[in-house]
Amino acid sequence: MKRFIFAFAFLFLALPFIARAQEPPQVVTDPTQAFIAGGFVVKGEGAAPTDRPLSPAQKRILALRAAKVTALRELAEILDGVAISGETIVKDAAASSDTIRAAVQGMVKGAKVIQEAYDPTSEMAAVYVSISVHGSNGLTGQLLPQMLPSLPPPSAPAYMPPAAPPAQAQPYDALILDIKEFSFKPALINRILAQNGEIIYDPTKIAQNILVERGAGDYTNDVGKAKAILSERGVKNPLIVKVAGVVKFTDVQVNGDDAANIFAANQKTNFLEGAKVVFVLK
Repeated sequence: MKRFIFAFAFLFLALPFIARAQEPPQVVTDPTQAFIAGGFVVKGEGAAPTDRPLSPAQKRILALRAAKVTALRELAEILDGVAISGETIVKDAAASSDTIRAAVQGMVKGAKVIQEAYDPTSEMAAVYVSISVHGSNGLTGQLLPQMLPSLPPPSAPAYMPPAAPPAQAQPYDALILDIKEFSFKPALINRILAQNGEIIYDPTKIAQNILVERGAGDYTNDVGKAKAILSERGVKNPLIVKVAGVVKFTDVQVNGDDAANIFAANQKTNFLEGAKVVFVLK
């Protein structure tokens, strides 16, 4: 009797956790939200074919297979629209390069199934697949190493301050860019420009292992969240800059004083070389 009561009590306490485990993942298909969340999550639905008699087990297997095919097809379409830079999206790059096309196809085939479900009553299946933005198996890891050798050289020179950079009492060790007033598109390569077009931050110049793991930086929709992200990386004093504008939707532009401040701060702590940058979007 005691064993029965204990087992019942354990099951009762575990029910909320079991219910939570069965909740469907949050679908993330918009590229901007995917960069903020860290990856894409796509749902596919499918049913077994009806042109021949099937056992319940066969219906389940074939419905799940159809749902996964649907999810992967949608994921491929979504990835085609991801920006690599202001000039290029994934679809353009894949169209002009067999290597890029193979990398994209490999990512889609290798997308991770994070949840699948089958309803025997409706005989419908749902499959959720995901792919990360960063990491060796994500967009940056699969695409950027293939892209970097073929990227044209920058059309503008590296930024140099017009005068001696301002003195800073306490060194800044990261950068937060407030872009909430502008239409901005996260991309695999988001640059920071001075108002004269000179390049302050070009992610393609940082070490490839950092670029694969972090991309151009992190993305969020709140300055407080940006500070929290950087704090987890040991950042103590981030420089917060309100951008002056956006170029080609993917590059941010800062005014003269902010450009000089970013340059001077990076000279001391090299945070740009570590991609310790957070883009705060609206």
